[in-house]
Amino acid sequence: MGYVIKVMSMKEFITQQILKTERELDSLREFLSVNQLPSDDLKLSNSLYLTYYDSNDELVGSGGLEFYGEKALLRSLAVSQAMRSQSLGKQIIEDLIQQVNLHHKNEIYLLTSTAYYFFKKLGFTEITREEVPDEVQASTEFSQVCPSSARVMRLSLD
Repeated sequence: MGYVIKVMSMKEFITQQILKTERELDSLREFLSVNQLPSDDLKLSNSLYLTYYDSNDELVGSGGLEFYGEKALLRSLAVSQAMRSQSLGKQIIEDLIQQVNLHHKNEIYLLTSTAYYFFKKLGFTEITREEVPDEVQASTEFSQVCPSSARVMRLSLD
């Protein structure tokens, strides 16, 4: 799929890349760790991860999806401290929604402890864990990684 160039605020060029190798995934894991997000359970199979680099080739943002049947689980949304408040997070979500549509999925689920209002502004609604399909609940994100206090949200794309 390659690279896509997007112009962001402050006339900074941001390059989007779809991860393809374990080495790239290791770099993403480091970035997520710095941003205090879990990453040990990330895998390339049945997943898609977007990474965003600035003009200095510094990783400044990421977002990921795990696929479960007709559903997607949003993971690993992070924006570097230097790029926050510049709409990069919103752009990443828009790009992930585009990928969900390209993969013919109809719903996106997520767990969040810190970004509830951000996702709410983007159209996600809070639901109970019991409303999440079994295959998504069986993911490591739901079953092992995120605390039970994390809020569950869904976006329907129908």
